[in-house]
Amino acid sequence: MKNTVFLYIRMLFLMGITFFTTRIILENLGVEDYGIYNVVGGLGHMLIFFRSSLSNVTQRYLNFSLGKNDIEDAKHVFSQHQTLYLAIAAVFVLLAETFGLWLIYNKMEIPPQRLSAAFWVFQFTVLSMVITLLSVVYDSAIIAHEDMKTFSFVGIFEGLAKLLAAYIIVLGPFDRLIFYAFLIMLISLAIRVFYTYYCKKHYEECSYSFVWKKKSIYEAFSMIFWNTLGAAVYSINTQGINILLNMFFGPVVNAARGLAFQMDFAIDSFGKNFFTSVRPQLVKSYASKDYDYLNKLFFSSSKFSVYLLWLLSLPVMLCIDLILDIWLVDVPQYTNIFTNLVLAYSIINVLNNPIWSLILATGKLKWYIIIGSGVFLMAFPISYVCLKLGCSPVSVFVVIVIVRAVYIFVVLFIAKRYYPLPLGKYYKEVILPAVLVIAVSGISCYFISNALPETLSGRLLTCAITIAVITICILTFGVNKKEISLFKKIIFKKGKKKI
Repeated sequence: MKNTVFLYIRMLFLMGITFFTTRIILENLGVEDYGIYNVVGGLGHMLIFFRSSLSNVTQRYLNFSLGKNDIEDAKHVFSQHQTLYLAIAAVFVLLAETFGLWLIYNKMEIPPQRLSAAFWVFQFTVLSMVITLLSVVYDSAIIAHEDMKTFSFVGIFEGLAKLLAAYIIVLGPFDRLIFYAFLIMLISLAIRVFYTYYCKKHYEECSYSFVWKKKSIYEAFSMIFWNTLGAAVYSINTQGINILLNMFFGPVVNAARGLAFQMDFAIDSFGKNFFTSVRPQLVKSYASKDYDYLNKLFFSSSKFSVYLLWLLSLPVMLCIDLILDIWLVDVPQYTNIFTNLVLAYSIINVLNNPIWSLILATGKLKWYIIIGSGVFLMAFPISYVCLKLGCSPVSVFVVIVIVRAVYIFVVLFIAKRYYPLPLGKYYKEVILPAVLVIAVSGISCYFISNALPETLSGRLLTCAITIAVITICILTFGVNKKEISLFKKIIFKKGKKKI
């Protein structure tokens, strides 16, 4: 609970900063340059799609070592993984400077007069990604120690620094697009320096020495390989489809997509941060073979992650046009429908966080990745066919939502192979209540929204009613008797203390 509070304070602050920063950046760069930054910067992120894979694997090993109170093993994990990431960083730079540049100059739709700016944006993005890659072990150590207070403060600093960068790009005789990419790289470097200093000072295991043991490398690389394969598919279905949109419709549609994902990032991060505070406990409970606690944590974190995202997303979906008009000076076409579909995707996808963490804890990734990624990968070719047939850019987001829903059901069956997961109980206690809450509150609030005027006061009233309706639905058929009983005990306990 304490960790979750710190993370939510971080996200509430960052959500406001992110919205305001995006408005300033779009205004100072213009729609076309913002689209270029989104697709070229996204290419750099696509080439380092395995970053999250590395972080997941390092957290898994550190959690196991710390769960067993084995500091020497934690030291070995830290140094071994940092050595491995240095080697991976070298390969990443080689790939970026060959394949990445070829894509920019030969496949992307970028105005000729902005190719030079796109080149430098890509170079600074690559450098930022290398810095981020070499920070993975430090990020993982902070999360493994459940030090969410520090993690939150660094996130707030990052948000403020990016806001400052958005303002100062108008100063001086520099190309604004290139200058902004340079400033973002400097921010990444500053965070890397702080994390290095902080971890070395507070965590005994965070002291690097060259380690290269074949057995340990093979074990870690095996997990990284399967994890990376899944991350590669995810990257193709995000940044790869972003490149498809650029090839078929140009940078303006990329700008609309980028804005949609900015809003989704602010909302979806609440769900991710909630689970960030849960993940170490889930892995440690598996390591200690406390399966009863593990099941309770798995079920409750899945269900409440959905509720949290739905509570935040539905008011935005119903008021999206007014929000965009207030937020942005110039709203690119498709931004509203892109945002709603991306939020729908996130609500479905949040169910995968506990499933993936459970599989990662078991260390048995092979069939989960092969089958699950095979299903999810279908989104890219289906999207390409839709665009080739002349469908609108909206079609690719519809495809991703449907494919991701199918993916969730497939990976649940795979997870059951490695862990005694009671699927019937999962559907009854997680899926069914979540579907009921979403269906009943969604349909009710849609009609209520249509009946109210599309003015600021009307939309504020819509948000208030929506939150109330969702809360009532959750309490009526979204939680079980034990959860209601626990909630009442907490309320009455606090009431007695006040009296």
